[in-house]
Amino acid sequence: MLIQATQAFVFKERRLASLVWLWGVLGTLILFLIVDYLTTFTLLSRIPYLSDALLWLIPIYYFFTLFLSCRVYGLGLGSIIPTFFQFIGQMAVLLIIMSFWGVYSMFMTTDYQENKPWLEEEAPSIFTEDTKLAFPNDAELIHTSVRKWGANFSKNIVFRVDDIDSFARKAFERYEFYNLVMDFPNLGRNRLGEENGNILLPPFCRGFKAVTVVPRYIEVTREVTNPEDFCGERDALFTQIRRETEIGIIMVILPKEKLVWLSSSYWF
Repeated sequence: MLIQATQAFVFKERRLASLVWLWGVLGTLILFLIVDYLTTFTLLSRIPYLSDALLWLIPIYYFFTLFLSCRVYGLGLGSIIPTFFQFIGQMAVLLIIMSFWGVYSMFMTTDYQENKPWLEEEAPSIFTEDTKLAFPNDAELIHTSVRKWGANFSKNIVFRVDDIDSFARKAFERYEFYNLVMDFPNLGRNRLGEENGNILLPPFCRGFKAVTVVPRYIEVTREVTNPEDFCGERDALFTQIRRETEIGIIMVILPKEKLVWLSSSYWF
């Protein structure tokens, strides 16, 4: 029944102007979904700047249909009014559709990605921005990840520093640290999370190697790897850099392992 109704709608005889208007809206939406899929789930997502280039196909197609509308109505002054109303109509329909998509994308999706080139590239600048400390020149980046849960997301950076004492002294000058024992996700007598640290926890040290998320429209599996020398009971130095209603930033130093963990969470 649904197939027959769809066939009847697609193959229904229409005026050329109506056909251009229909595919101006429907085609733009389909093209958007195709581009979004290609630049999210396929190998194309790994090519730098390709996503931005492909997104330009959407407005190009949109204005191409408006050009076809001018050809249908004629190129004289009489075509301006119907073309203008088509432009407004297409824009209104697309704004409604994209509004629903935007709400869904923000509040109804989840994702987790780790150790991607773009994450590794931005890690030093994120660390400096969040801590107001220089990223050590001799730092070895062990782990970087981002987790999205609805409208909330967190970023995690773990790196190793050979001269951990020198780094710690600089950190002590800016922040107050507490000596605790960390057995992630537990820190001291409490469990890290929204109540303790105000952070959205990464899926570390849970005993599984993958998580199931819904970054767009379908479920996908993301790999999970534990940072080296991070799990288990560890002597830790803990500081809360920021704790606000919408932001939680903590830093943990593991002196014996020479590791530094920064976790930044942003809540809606």
